[in-house]
Amino acid sequence: MIDALQPVLDSADVRTNQTANAPVAPIRRLRRCGPFVVAIMILAAVLLSGHRGLFGVRLAEAPGLTLDEGFNVAMGVYTVRSLQQDGLGSLHPDTVKDVYGSPNYNPDHPPLGRWALGFVHEWLTDPRAQVAFNEFDARPASAIAYALTVLVIGWFLQKWFGPTAGTLAAICVAILPRQFGHAHLASLETFIGLAYVTCVMVTADRCRPAENSTGWKAFALAGVFFGLALLTKIQAVFLGPAVGFWALTQWRWKAIPRVALFGAVGLLVFFAGWPWLWLDPVGHFKEYFARTTERQTLYCYYWGTRWADADVPRHYPWVMTAVTVPIGLLFLAAWGLFSGRVLREGEAPAEPQTLPSSAVPKGNNGGRQVTDAPRGPAKWLKIDPRIQLTLWAIAIPLLVFTKPGIRIYDGERLFGVVFPLIAGLAGIGAAAMLHRFPGRAARVVLALLLAGQAWGLVAMNPFQLSYYNALVGGFGGADRLGFERSYWMEGLTESFQREIVDKVPRGGRIDVAPVLHPVYLPHLLDVSPTLQGANLTLGAYDDKQAGGSRYVLLFHRKADPWASLTPPPEGTKVLLETKRAGVPLVTLFELP
Repeated sequence: MIDALQPVLDSADVRTNQTANAPVAPIRRLRRCGPFVVAIMILAAVLLSGHRGLFGVRLAEAPGLTLDEGFNVAMGVYTVRSLQQDGLGSLHPDTVKDVYGSPNYNPDHPPLGRWALGFVHEWLTDPRAQVAFNEFDARPASAIAYALTVLVIGWFLQKWFGPTAGTLAAICVAILPRQFGHAHLASLETFIGLAYVTCVMVTADRCRPAENSTGWKAFALAGVFFGLALLTKIQAVFLGPAVGFWALTQWRWKAIPRVALFGAVGLLVFFAGWPWLWLDPVGHFKEYFARTTERQTLYCYYWGTRWADADVPRHYPWVMTAVTVPIGLLFLAAWGLFSGRVLREGEAPAEPQTLPSSAVPKGNNGGRQVTDAPRGPAKWLKIDPRIQLTLWAIAIPLLVFTKPGIRIYDGERLFGVVFPLIAGLAGIGAAAMLHRFPGRAARVVLALLLAGQAWGLVAMNPFQLSYYNALVGGFGGADRLGFERSYWMEGLTESFQREIVDKVPRGGRIDVAPVLHPVYLPHLLDVSPTLQGANLTLGAYDDKQAGGSRYVLLFHRKADPWASLTPPPEGTKVLLETKRAGVPLVTLFELP
């Protein structure tokens, strides 16, 4: 890893006197390719560890099928096939009613991420397939979205703070274990991460004081990206207060009409992009935004206690963020908060800009000098305005989920949109470290530090969604402290299925625990040639009639425990088990 980073880290030696030792133009351009190179590398890494592997080559195993993937891919394929069939006719009111008003359409999430999954599925799927859809054919869409997230953060931070900061930020985003794990699934988490990050970066870039962006066009452009985020997943609503509070700290009350424009454009894009809303605008708007609070109770396992989703302790989002982001990246992110101005002065100095009177909006005193010096409370902290918005976008989701009564479940999933932004700050901190301590020794130390943070990708593969950092002693320590082992139940990998076939007699029945939705097991059989070939059947394990089961497949999801299996009855044989750090994730039992 040190050798790979060497050309990138060499750029950290370039300090204030860039003019005297300016590299030739091709070298400059090569240095600025860092985020793009990192994005391509992480895309290849995800695809090479996918279900089929890139071009038939697979270097690591893919996670097993998870429950939510089926719902997302089914809706994506349904809407994309309707679009392919009707073309522009899809916009006709009768067609919209037939497609989006049908009982077959599930409006639990907006369509943008699901469209991406559907398009990739239709591109990769075998037309001769006997099953209606296959989640594994849609998973590369998430890999592409993850690579784009890496590229977006790296590109903007390179623009703001120089090539070293951009490349290191891209690397920090790429080595987030839980985000790397999500990139393997046909779920919406990676897509909302991309949309959320892009909106924050565009807004910070175009709407900061130094860019003459208190005008209407910049906020309208940012509003478009806000709308695209709303079209992806509900977490986009955090962007509204984040941008609002940030704008107020920059321009006081003058920001109100421009933030209102930001919100209005976002809602307009949201409405225009989701045909389901057209059928009943008021009713469907209300139904969608109320659905997050009007749903069945889900459970969360935390600090050794099983909590109902509305009763989870307030510190849950803060603790989960602290223990699921690599600890070295948290340290670098804290350093990066106050490093923006240092990097601008050292690598990419920004001179105060004097704007022509025609370009300055009313109220800016003609052609006065406009700088990007922090305003409001942050001026004493000397936090760059763009970093201020990033900080707001991190803090708002965590603060919302701190509020009592807010439903929290599935680990870090609901507030995982903040993780790439934290990693972006870590990239700024890493670049500032090299700026503060130039020389080969500092580069070696940083390379070793980043390699240590990336170790979770390898050690937990393909179960990066169960990663915990060194603050709690890794996965083993987190289990001893009472953290959840596996929310997603992705342990039924292809190799585990092959081992099941070797252990269970042909034509046998396997009972599965837990089964969170009745469609999961039939569809799992549909997309598993291995289990089909052995003529195996799957059923839901009944805790009250445990004596009727012989083979039981247990996913170790502690939020949904099974009294008769924890511990299993005396005489039970463990036929197969997948562990990480000595902790079981999935087990095949033969009951007495």
